Amino acid sequence: MRNIESLIPNWKPLHGRWRSFACRALTLVVVCSMHSASLTAQDDASAHWAGTQVFEDLEQAAEARRNGVPIFRLDLSKQKRSEIPPEILEWTELREVILDRNRLKSIGPELKQLVFLERLAVNSNRLEHFPDVLTQMPHLKTLELGDNMIDSIPLNIDKIKALESLELWDNVLAYFPASLSDLPHLHTLDLLHNDMVFEEQEALRNWLPSQVELILSAPCRCDFDE
Repeated sequence: MRNIESLIPNWKPLHGRWRSFACRALTLVVVCSMHSASLTAQDDASAHWAGTQVFEDLEQAAEARRNGVPIFRLDLSKQKRSEIPPEILEWTELREVILDRNRLKSIGPELKQLVFLERLAVNSNRLEHFPDVLTQMPHLKTLELGDNMIDSIPLNIDKIKALESLELWDNVLAYFPASLSDLPHLHTLDLLHNDMVFEEQEALRNWLPSQVELILSAPCRCDFDE
């Protein structure tokens, strides 16, 4: 980097504290400019994460990251995992995490450390409840929780403001909040193979905006326990 004093025209007339003040001020400007350029470069790279490599081996991903490669996409499907690997919670650049066909029974609050996560897939696991932490992740756009044992959608589902696609096919849902209609970007809601009577399906159709594709099985003739 060039000497700071060489960047200021008419440097010599400045003396004492004014010279020191000018030097500190210019140093701050240069540092901030470099930081801004670095963030811009990172944003440009992450904007195209969908075209980056999908890492399927955790050790290979960790090695790549140690070598300076950002990990945007991680697929840990069919690995018999009963918990989310704690090391990936430090990989805050992650945009997509796939954990299909594992043995997860829950997802803890630590997942919110992945502040830029846009797609999470946890299909075919052992979840019994909709993970509370997901309502604290406003950047999620695609959420796939099909083929679990989830019994309800949380009332505050509308906190996931960026949500575009919600897949909850093949669960045991018994509660469908009207707040689903408050998701401004939602375009797909997949509730296939959840037992719903005709009245519940009609209520959902009436709540949701017309642009939302609602995927349902035929209404059942169910006698639900009170």
